[in-house]
Amino acid sequence: MSGQRRFRVPYAVARSVVSRWQREGEAWLASVEDELLEICARYGAEPLNVFEARYSFVVEVATERGALVLRSSPDPAGRFQAAAAQSLAQVGAGPKIYEIIDSPVGTWTVSERVTPGTTLGGYPFPLAAVGELLSRLVGAAPPMEEMPTLSEWLRGRLEDDELSDLAPGRDVAPKRHREHALELLADLGSGSGDGLCHGDASPGNLIIDRSGRPVFIDPRGVKGDAAYDVAVVALKTSSSAELGVRVAQLAKRAGVPLERVVPWVAIADAARV
Repeated sequence: MSGQRRFRVPYAVARSVVSRWQREGEAWLASVEDELLEICARYGAEPLNVFEARYSFVVEVATERGALVLRSSPDPAGRFQAAAAQSLAQVGAGPKIYEIIDSPVGTWTVSERVTPGTTLGGYPFPLAAVGELLSRLVGAAPPMEEMPTLSEWLRGRLEDDELSDLAPGRDVAPKRHREHALELLADLGSGSGDGLCHGDASPGNLIIDRSGRPVFIDPRGVKGDAAYDVAVVALKTSSSAELGVRVAQLAKRAGVPLERVVPWVAIADAARV
């Protein structure tokens, strides 16, 4: 392995992690590339490619068992994200997780490489397949009882008048919209208990396998209501004119009550997820 080409953390990732978690991010950057080489040595792996990411170092590697994906993040919630990824795999909604590695500076996951791995945004929307995928989360237990809740995370965003974690071109929602969303959130919180939830079901976190089936990657690491994931998928894959129809279609196919999905759409939109 001594002659192996050294793969670097992309500059954009380095900048993002230090901006978000300065001390943890700097410690992670000082060690994560060496950790990659150590894991590659254990698996007899050859790094092939660095994938685009926002807050993590994600590397495709070649091994005797086939291509794998190694992912590390300094996110303090990394252990929850890894546990969620493992639970998604167990219900058939995510790639197989071979190992979770806690290091002094972050959390690694070693997972199967889904091919072709094109994101959902590159395909005509596969309604039946996405509905079936979402249905796998319904009724599943949370990966860890001590996980933070989806509602707590959303509440923090809705109460933040100066929210900076926004998609390009978006502004903080008007206060009256956020206050209404907080009321909806309080009502939903009195319903069914929190279970397995992806928490960030944007098209970029849904990738397609050889059979054309979508699977989830990069969960947020929260426990929550699967109806929220239905709402986010609908919100982020349809125009305003199509939204109502897609919400109803996905709710039916996923097997979740439409009356729960509709308010989650409003909450997700006001929280600018």
